[in-house]
Amino acid sequence: MVYFFINLGLHLLISCVLLFVLLHYVSNNQNQKNKRGIAYLLPVFITALFLLQTVFFSAPRILDSVNVVKSSYLTVTGQVESVGFLNHSLVIDGKTYYYNPFVYKPKVGNELEISYTPNARYIAELALLEW
Repeated sequence: MVYFFINLGLHLLISCVLLFVLLHYVSNNQNQKNKRGIAYLLPVFITALFLLQTVFFSAPRILDSVNVVKSSYLTVTGQVESVGFLNHSLVIDGKTYYYNPFVYKPKVGNELEISYTPNARYIAELALLEW
């Protein structure tokens, strides 16, 4: 589960960088240091990006860190409908699950049993079911 915590750390880093960039541009607006008119609206776009990053990536991983430490996962069985372009996600029954691309190599059509975290749907264990 080292990959999970590395992924969590990187998403937190991205959120922190977006927050510091946002604070920088808000400070520029308050001190009237902007040289272009569009720079006044830049904090609005950065805020939207920051909120999307936090809601869809950082917050679910933070909430799931407790489940990872306790090793309490949900389990589902299903057939792989598609695999992500970067080989880091798969779709089973219309839901997307994320996994460590260096460990697992599922293929479309495989019947899998997966244990995953409830919020970020990160796969902790993946087992190929053979008939």
